[in-house]
Amino acid sequence: MMIIGGGNNQKTDPAYGVDVLRLWVATVDYSGDVCIGKNIIKQTFESYRKLRNTARYLIGNLADFKPDGSDTDAVPYDELPSLDKWMLGRLSSVLREVDEAGDEYQFGRATQELLRFATSDLSNFYLDVAKDRLYISAKDDYRRRSCQTVLHSCLEGFAKAIAPTLPHMAEDIWQNLPYEKPSDSVFEGGWPEHLMSFVEYEPEQWSFIRNIRDDTNKMLELARNDKIIGASLDAAAYIYASTEEGRNILEKLDGDRNMISPPVKTNGVDELRTTLMLSQINLVDSAEAVSQACGENYTSTSSLSGCIVGVKKAAGKKCSRCWFYDEEVGNNVFIHNNLCQKCNEAVFAWEKETGQTFVKADEKEITV
Repeated sequence: MMIIGGGNNQKTDPAYGVDVLRLWVATVDYSGDVCIGKNIIKQTFESYRKLRNTARYLIGNLADFKPDGSDTDAVPYDELPSLDKWMLGRLSSVLREVDEAGDEYQFGRATQELLRFATSDLSNFYLDVAKDRLYISAKDDYRRRSCQTVLHSCLEGFAKAIAPTLPHMAEDIWQNLPYEKPSDSVFEGGWPEHLMSFVEYEPEQWSFIRNIRDDTNKMLELARNDKIIGASLDAAAYIYASTEEGRNILEKLDGDRNMISPPVKTNGVDELRTTLMLSQINLVDSAEAVSQACGENYTSTSSLSGCIVGVKKAAGKKCSRCWFYDEEVGNNVFIHNNLCQKCNEAVFAWEKETGQTFVKADEKEITV
């Protein structure tokens, strides 16, 4: 009751609620002695918050999404980009693992799989990459709707998967679904069998890209510490892959030089620039070319991906809307000269839908 309702001094003994207590029970190894204390419960609460905040983000980005009906916004599976198919494959794999672990009473295994999915697959990778598609693309853009299609499946699968352990959070999620609910309660309708059928899609490719992303982030941190860049979009990457397999993947995902709309070389989703969250990607033929372009201080000497990665300040000017650097911004080639072509197209789409005209705010009037 102390954990659920808290003590007399809420600062030292806060009320965590019953779901946190249930989450702790689900994470312990009940085959041996079990430890509990303030620090352990506090750590469990942080895990609870991670799950809850992930669900809040998913809900928040589905406010204008219609999953069913004749006017659905959902994109058919066969038309989804590779990244989205990969994410659905991961969702199915997680649900199968949780289902199997629950049948075998291995609750700790099920809980750890859900925490890893929410933290590693969603927050640290897919949702981070998805921000560009969700916030920058036009409302009905294919890139945005395909991402929302995946978020819809992840949200419902996530709510169903946590329901046995965290019933209050799961029901809270279900009652706040921003579209017509498939059932009145998360506990109705059964286990989401339809979300367990997606196959693992190109796992080697996306594992390779995630490793490159980790390698790049290490170099970005060094450049950030030396004030060379600020945000990751301030940077350009130079990458050398020593294996033919690696080169093939990188060349397939190498996008257009500038932010053009519609994209020519890729579909705008399965693209190195957006998956690495960098303004420019340069594929080079040797490790020496990387160090010459970026300097030895900002070039990796060892990596998870097996590639040599370097970073430097991006070329061009910063788009005021998406914050990607583009060499066409500011060259008087677009109506909104401070925006890239992709953002100009998004603004035009908004003007057409609303009947309003976009007027740039006077920077002197903007307050932070």
